[in-house]
Amino acid sequence: MNSFIPVSQPYFWGEERAKLCEAIDRGWISSRGGFLDEFESNFAERLGVAHAVAASSGTAAVHLALSVLDLSACDEVIVPDFTMISPILAVLACGAVPVPVDADDTWNIDPDGLERALTPRTRAIVVVHTYGHPARIDRIMEIARRHDLRVVEDAAEALGASAFGRPIGSFGHLAIFSFYANKVLTTGEGGMVVTDDAGLCERLRAKRNLCFGADEETRFVHNDIGFNYRMTNLQAALGIVQLRHLDEAVAAKISVARQYDELLSDIPGITLPPDSQWGPNVYWVYGIMIEAAYGLDRRSVQSELKRHGIETRRFFHPLHQQPIMPQAGVRGTFPRSIELAEKGLYLPSYIGMESATIQRVVKHLARMRT
Repeated sequence: MNSFIPVSQPYFWGEERAKLCEAIDRGWISSRGGFLDEFESNFAERLGVAHAVAASSGTAAVHLALSVLDLSACDEVIVPDFTMISPILAVLACGAVPVPVDADDTWNIDPDGLERALTPRTRAIVVVHTYGHPARIDRIMEIARRHDLRVVEDAAEALGASAFGRPIGSFGHLAIFSFYANKVLTTGEGGMVVTDDAGLCERLRAKRNLCFGADEETRFVHNDIGFNYRMTNLQAALGIVQLRHLDEAVAAKISVARQYDELLSDIPGITLPPDSQWGPNVYWVYGIMIEAAYGLDRRSVQSELKRHGIETRRFFHPLHQQPIMPQAGVRGTFPRSIELAEKGLYLPSYIGMESATIQRVVKHLARMRT
């Protein structure tokens, strides 16, 4: 019986246990402690930004980032139609209206469609760098400058990626990252907001911690709406070690992708993930599309792989079709995101994945077609 192949699994570099024990021995296990400051400082330095604010999750991070933009019920926020639901929930939690835009050939938000979707009510843009491939952040930032809009980069899936020679997450007014167990850097749960704006950073830190007062007398006087979005010192201890190995982690993901590229390129009916010279893919996941020429549809492929102990995941469901999506924000058509959702799945892809395991996945894909 072949062993089960998970779609993802965390990877540890051998130093995490000692760092966690150090945090426990010092007695700092909750949301205060030196490892938090160190992790934030190291992360900001790695991204080349002025400030980094750790949070309890990537979803918390994107809500925190949007919350300091002071959005109101009449405001619109441009978002990708093809995306994980987290940034959309954050927009809705802020009381604003998400306005979805179709994907381009990189599977990210289409800049032309973005510009067509702007109205006098548009206040901000959330740019998601999908599955490890950067969005056209150069064009999006230029559009934002012309229309005086704030940009939040959702780089939860693209830590370690660069575009036009700059790290993803260093372009927008704010950017967020996720450290969930399936990410290239994991703290179990956890996230980060980064910014070059000192004023926004101050508000992020206050809102992350329930907007407590500044001293003992005003500690329990709250002048703004805040949240308990704090990361723990234990998570930060993990993060410090994981960040040291970020380059190795990204290289390992790219190596897995290159092996898949080579082995899958001769199988008709499989579209490989996008890659670009201006913004190379770092392959948070290895996504493929099952075309008509393959002879089976995406659902059948997933079912058959599962029967052989190989786990996969379907692509995101289009935002404009989500039951929670306010129809006031839905304008235009979304052919590419619909196609991605119908045809797309991602294969097992994780740090430490052996070549023999990759070959086993591809062998079943090749056999199914015949």
